[in-house]
Amino acid sequence: MTKRVIAPYRASTCCTGKRNLMRAGLLITQPRFSMLVCAFTLIELLVVLTIISIMIGLLLPGVQAARESARIVQCQNNIKQIALAVQNYEAAFKELPGYAGESKPLLVNFDLDRTRARELFGSPWPAQILAFMEQPELAAGLSQMGEMQFVPKSQRNTNLVEATLSAYHCPSRRDADPYPLLGQYSKRFGGKGARIDYAMNGGSAREAKPGSPRIRNFKDGVWVYGERVKTNRIIDGLANTYLVGEKAMDLLRYRTGDDLGDRSPIAGHPDGLGVANSYVRFASRPPAVDKPNNCLVCHDFGSAHIAGWNVANADGSVRMISYGIDMRVHRSSASIDGSETIEYQH
Repeated sequence: MTKRVIAPYRASTCCTGKRNLMRAGLLITQPRFSMLVCAFTLIELLVVLTIISIMIGLLLPGVQAARESARIVQCQNNIKQIALAVQNYEAAFKELPGYAGESKPLLVNFDLDRTRARELFGSPWPAQILAFMEQPELAAGLSQMGEMQFVPKSQRNTNLVEATLSAYHCPSRRDADPYPLLGQYSKRFGGKGARIDYAMNGGSAREAKPGSPRIRNFKDGVWVYGERVKTNRIIDGLANTYLVGEKAMDLLRYRTGDDLGDRSPIAGHPDGLGVANSYVRFASRPPAVDKPNNCLVCHDFGSAHIAGWNVANADGSVRMISYGIDMRVHRSSASIDGSETIEYQH
């Protein structure tokens, strides 16, 4: 039997071959661990992150300012739509929308003799103009509901009360959603109701006493307690008289339903206590940006915008007014027949 013998591997033979190839220039070798590894040092990484954070910090205010500018334009467009609807209502009925049998606004004294007019019972002004904002079915439903002493519980009525309009909400303040109803409104309508961020001009007023939450209304606006207003009463001029503007609200109560100037839904409440405080404002104090724990919001104009508050005059023109407006100008713009003359100061 023949034995097969396997010769051992000789490394020297391989090494000798490599040396021969290297001498002939046919083999190129690289030293071990010659590959370079590129990376940031910790200090370089920290510098880059710092630069990025600074750039983001510089860009964010600009982005936020651009967004707020867009929200202001949208808010002005909302008020423009409301003003046009009011004018179309006046063209159809020969009077402005307004008083609908509501009880007297809370903490408001009227110099002129005003009495409650029950023959005008119905839905409040935000519901009256819905037919002219392409919402005829909602307008008809809320009009019927406004004449009811008691509102039956039904899904249809719930849908009517909770129906919201984006044109009734300032985008800088809150979304167009139904918000909680409390007390007398919850008993009449249920758990939630649509709101409005804009109020009709109730006229010129002053604090009954310095620092008092009660005000004294001494000049009529386009919303008058106990009666409706015709445009021929606005002798100060349509272009010089407030029609609808942004209402002041408590910064912490946008969505809670317990803001004293925002408790009623746009469906109204014929016997509700202080229902008009939710959609009527007076030129009683300087308008101001919304702030927390403000118990005076049920009377005043104001907004969530830092730059100022938006208002439509009775001629339909819309503008933003500074919070620093002179109170004499503010009050004269709120009265419809005051014939005020403001001295020009320069």
